[in-house]
Amino acid sequence: MALPFEGIRVADFGWIFAVPHATAWLGALGAEVIRVESSVAPDLVRFLSGTDGTPGINRSGIFNSINFSRKSLALDLTKPEAREVALRLVRRSDIVTENYTVGNMKKFGLDYESIRALKPDLIMLSGTPLGQTGPYANTVGFGPTTQAFAGMCHLTGYPGDFPCGIGGTWPDFAVGTAMVFFILAALHHRDQTGEGQYLDLSMAETVTAMLPEAMMDYFLNWRDNGPIGNRDSAMAPHGVFPVRGDDRWIAIAIASDEEFGALCEVLGAPALAKETRFVKLASRLANVDDLERAVASRTREFDRDALVAELRARNLAAGPVYGPIDLMDDPALRESGMLIELNHPESGTRIVPGLPVGFSAMQPEYRPAPTIGADSEDVLGDLLGYSREEIARLRDDKIIV
Repeated sequence: MALPFEGIRVADFGWIFAVPHATAWLGALGAEVIRVESSVAPDLVRFLSGTDGTPGINRSGIFNSINFSRKSLALDLTKPEAREVALRLVRRSDIVTENYTVGNMKKFGLDYESIRALKPDLIMLSGTPLGQTGPYANTVGFGPTTQAFAGMCHLTGYPGDFPCGIGGTWPDFAVGTAMVFFILAALHHRDQTGEGQYLDLSMAETVTAMLPEAMMDYFLNWRDNGPIGNRDSAMAPHGVFPVRGDDRWIAIAIASDEEFGALCEVLGAPALAKETRFVKLASRLANVDDLERAVASRTREFDRDALVAELRARNLAAGPVYGPIDLMDDPALRESGMLIELNHPESGTRIVPGLPVGFSAMQPEYRPAPTIGADSEDVLGDLLGYSREEIARLRDDKIIV
């Protein structure tokens, strides 16, 4: 059965994480994604975390895990003839994606105004930290700065402590997922009207849109509550608690008085649920410091996974705090189909995360991340119509690098 995006071609000028994450999902669902890159100025992610401790431009485990299901065309866009090749690719594409600093695509003659003159029904998505227009348009940013500007760091952390991020690259993957949605909306619009369009995506605005409670509390109540750690304003206990062993933890979220009673029974402390300071949600919230200490003193006596199983058997919200090794060792993740094995030409067979969804009527097509420029000759010859002699000259002139 054909995948939903077969027949759709993406000229992908993205790098780092956000756009590659988006186009990997499109590629796995049938789109022909052609990544334009260069060994002269390679994506810095190609040099992160060399496989088995050996670095190399094609050996990054991080790069290879998020750049599956695409081709690689190596072009030095600083050279005019390379730009002509890129424009020829754009003419044959449905979508163009990029997340360079504002102005770079225009410098290469690949900005939306230039390319839509060649193909009016083209869809182009640009993802930048703070958008293409306005006083912050030229801002250079990465995950931590995007989180900070979006308001997330103000909400993340503990009361009275300094602002915290939640991991340097998290916004990129959330933004990449949003990019897929916006591209699909534009494709639907094109199907209905025949019109292409330009998608100007601000990464910071996308992250701010994912903070609905904080934003609405301010808009409706003029309140700024700031960070509350792992706690919740309507549940207690709500957080992570130590269990038996070194640096092992369980997450527990209790939504009602009845659930708290069940928790106390499992912990072997039924009397705790009858104490005046804990008997009702309001009193637990008012005495949350004492509550958390009382719960933690009992959870630390249990094996993590055994306690999770007991709490889940009582229909309580509980789960293990996993690290990467735990995730890989959990058979449920493999059975779900999210973890896939891909045989990379330099790194060998490796497990990478695929799409986090199971389709009942189709199977995504996963292919290993390309080595840099692996598909240059095929793209130039088969798709763009260059002869063997022309391709050889482009390589000799360092247009293909």
